[in-house]
Amino acid sequence: MIGLGAAGRVGDLAYTARLEELPLRRSDGAVQGRISAFSYIVEGTDRPVLFLTNGGPGVSTLYLHLSGIGPMRAHVPVDLADDGLPPYGVEESPSTILDVADLVFLDAPGTGFGGFADDADASDFRSVEGDADAIAAAISDWVDRHGRWNSRKFFLGESYGTLRAAFLATSSHSIDTAPLDGMVLLGQAVNIQETLDRPGNVVGALANLPYKAATAWYHGVGSREHETVEDAIAAALDFARGDLALAMLQGDQLPADERAGISERLSRMIGIPTGELADDRLWVSKQDFRSRLLPGRVLGVTDSRYSAPAADRRSGELDHDPSDVALSPRYVAGLQQLMRHVFGTAPAQPYRVVDPEAGRDWEWDEQGGAGFVAYGRPSPFRTYPYPARLSRWMKQTPRGRLFIGTGVYDSLTTVGAADHLLRQWGLPRERTETHWYRAGHMMYSDPEVAVRLNADLRAFLTR
Repeated sequence: MIGLGAAGRVGDLAYTARLEELPLRRSDGAVQGRISAFSYIVEGTDRPVLFLTNGGPGVSTLYLHLSGIGPMRAHVPVDLADDGLPPYGVEESPSTILDVADLVFLDAPGTGFGGFADDADASDFRSVEGDADAIAAAISDWVDRHGRWNSRKFFLGESYGTLRAAFLATSSHSIDTAPLDGMVLLGQAVNIQETLDRPGNVVGALANLPYKAATAWYHGVGSREHETVEDAIAAALDFARGDLALAMLQGDQLPADERAGISERLSRMIGIPTGELADDRLWVSKQDFRSRLLPGRVLGVTDSRYSAPAADRRSGELDHDPSDVALSPRYVAGLQQLMRHVFGTAPAQPYRVVDPEAGRDWEWDEQGGAGFVAYGRPSPFRTYPYPARLSRWMKQTPRGRLFIGTGVYDSLTTVGAADHLLRQWGLPRERTETHWYRAGHMMYSDPEVAVRLNADLRAFLTR
């Protein structure tokens, strides 16, 4: 059993911090382990509660916990040439949104200080349906334990956590026991099947163009006619929806003179040489883009502002993600520092940042796909209509509001993919707000962006 409590203060705001254990269970089954949760509570009557999870699947909520949304944040140098080496540290977050809502950071099943019982069937929780059901059950258990039935409830998911958000919001257990007033998607991946960067997927290529334009603009090799990165993104969105879409859909039947003209425009926008684009029929994957934009260097996956010397494949060097190298150690070390700073101690058991078996064993099928032809398993015919969960939630919750935030230098979950989600799935615009942030996947790692993100979240929660 784990359970720690402490009084804390950030600025003039006093709060109670708790590390607590919640039962790991499906809504209709027995307890099969435990989930760890960090709660930050300010004294008051029926204050809103925001529940938060990271993604993966199978990743703990370490990063959001130290994002500065709560009272503490990992210290991340502003210098993007930082190599991720010590000194590390945590610091108070002056922009924390704890003044307007209590915060509960839930670690995914099998991560954090939680775990599976010896006789548990982990496969019950390693699926889009089972994982969401377990988190919905944990939320209702937390609400019961703390008597927060009348509090407005919001859920924030990042990356895979955005799929979790859509599924738990529409699970029968969540609808019955802890319906959500609002949902926050940071780095949304809900329409990943449609916008994935796979060969031949024109929609994916078009959706990922604004990321490439933004990154080229940042590094000074493309889209330089624009004063701001937002202007560069807007131009890329227009190009992707118009002339580029028409050209790419023609494939190798595009006349040579038109291909040359489109290749020249695309080159000016994303910084890849015109001849290479023409030879490749206008195709360049995100992975190739990150290795070709700056000769001899590779860009970060989660934040393409970061770069490092490229791996030498001839000598057997392996690829690496410069942004992960620079950022992850600061959050892993930061949690240990937070435990001692806030609680004065830490559990004897290690904190599990990632459950590697989750990603390997994950079951991606869900009930909504059952209505489509599949023909076997695995199958190229399988359909994953994850965005339908969002549209359903907004129909069943007439006052429910949606917040979508995207880091413009994120190659995983791009601004174009978020735009595509809005345009193709009938989400009510009057109840949906979108935000672009000048950072990467973990946009809050940038101290200035974290302040803006928190201001936007505060406005969303208090509206």
